[in-house]
Amino acid sequence: MTGDLRSDIRHSLQMFLKNPGFTIAAVAALALGIGANTAIFTVVNAVLLKPLSYPNADRIVEFLFPSSLANNFLSCIPEFHAYQRQTSVFKEVAAYDNAGPGFNLTGDRPEQVHGIHVTEGYFRLYGAPIALGRTFTKQEDLPHGGKVAVLSYGLWQRKFGGNPSVVGSAISIGNEPYTVVGVVGQGFVSEPQADLWLPFQFEPASNDMNHFFQVAGMLQPDVTLDQANAQLKLAAAQYHRDYPNVDPRQQFGVIPLRDSLVGDVRQSLLIMLGAVSLVLLIACANVANLLLVRATGRRREFAIRAALGASRARIMRQLLTESILISVAGGILGLAIGFGGVRALLAASPAGLPRIGADGSTIGLDWRLLGFTLVVSLATGILFGLAPAFSASRTDLNTTLKESSSRSGSGFRQGKARSLLIITEVALALVLLVDLEPEIVQLAKSAGMYSMRVSSPPNEDRGEFSATWMLASTNPGFFQIPEVFNNARQPSPNPRVRLWTDDYSSLLPILRW
Repeated sequence: MTGDLRSDIRHSLQMFLKNPGFTIAAVAALALGIGANTAIFTVVNAVLLKPLSYPNADRIVEFLFPSSLANNFLSCIPEFHAYQRQTSVFKEVAAYDNAGPGFNLTGDRPEQVHGIHVTEGYFRLYGAPIALGRTFTKQEDLPHGGKVAVLSYGLWQRKFGGNPSVVGSAISIGNEPYTVVGVVGQGFVSEPQADLWLPFQFEPASNDMNHFFQVAGMLQPDVTLDQANAQLKLAAAQYHRDYPNVDPRQQFGVIPLRDSLVGDVRQSLLIMLGAVSLVLLIACANVANLLLVRATGRRREFAIRAALGASRARIMRQLLTESILISVAGGILGLAIGFGGVRALLAASPAGLPRIGADGSTIGLDWRLLGFTLVVSLATGILFGLAPAFSASRTDLNTTLKESSSRSGSGFRQGKARSLLIITEVALALVLLVDLEPEIVQLAKSAGMYSMRVSSPPNEDRGEFSATWMLASTNPGFFQIPEVFNNARQPSPNPRVRLWTDDYSSLLPILRW
């Protein structure tokens, strides 16, 4: 059996070298299909499959206001204090903001860095390792607690050369001195990503109802998510009694941290993975067609082998070996194309996807990605190789040997199979065109694209059709639609829509008629 397999592989390689055009076309088609799947799965693996790096990550939750329209993750100071009082279900509660425009490290070498405000329990909640010094104390997190900062390991190495004497020294942030009290360990990755942390210093008795930060908590060891949400319903009732002017429909709730980080990206990524799977099926149909055409020219070869005693199963095994070798070659090339391509794209434009790190730094080769590519390659080889192998193995020995090579044609059976493959390709392409666009738009929104659609009614100048524009930008800018929003139910006959943004060059207009 092993000797037959070696013989099949050797014979397959000889056939590939004799037909380089076919080999290149087949491998290239599969490499593009497998590469697209590898690229999307690389992101899926980093965003959805890899476990969170925090200790006890399965017990970390995110606070929110549940709604039938959309979950609101922003909280105000009185709500944060209400969460902190629920010590029976939460071991730790901490607040953090979303970085915003960043901070300016001033001094000899000015630099803009990503920084976030946090409460003193933030580092305990996420189990942040400390390389030097310490984190914030409770006194430093109170008003007038002093201007202190904690540095990330990356900023410490890049900006201060890993000098341990930075702890206790003063750095200039926005032309104001801050004392560095500690450096976080190298393995800590925060969401959102940060180069440094500053204390919130909330007023304990504050009644500020502005919602401008998020809150995370860690469940007590024996508390379930349902128990925590049940306790928060009671806490919300007490909160409304303490603050009667708050909307009574507002409730408290928590969801797992992973669900909070991933958000709507999960559905979009899975649908994109399904879409590129259809692309791979189209590539398989293309290669199967190539193999059917190639098998037509090899009918006499198969007939002679059958006449010499080769069984039908032996011929099928030979052809499946060729198919799998093609798919493995396509898989190796596709892995390089997909992994290298997605790293290059994310390095150029990280797109705001969660859990991918700075410039896609957390995306890497691991057993999931390699296993996925291997399985896809083997399944692809079997999938596109079965039809040609089955068709070629059914060669009529007497008829084929009597025909000259110039007269041998595809036959009705091969022609029907090729027609069916072409129909399948067209059907799959139509499915992609019809179903994929909404998910691309949703994925763009989840990845930090700010967009709007603007429609104007038909008029005499353009004829009986309306125009719709989709304007998208990676820059948040400032969208303002005065008449469309104000007259949503009865739009103006000639709406004038204006758009403001910080960077007009970042707009990506898509005109649809």
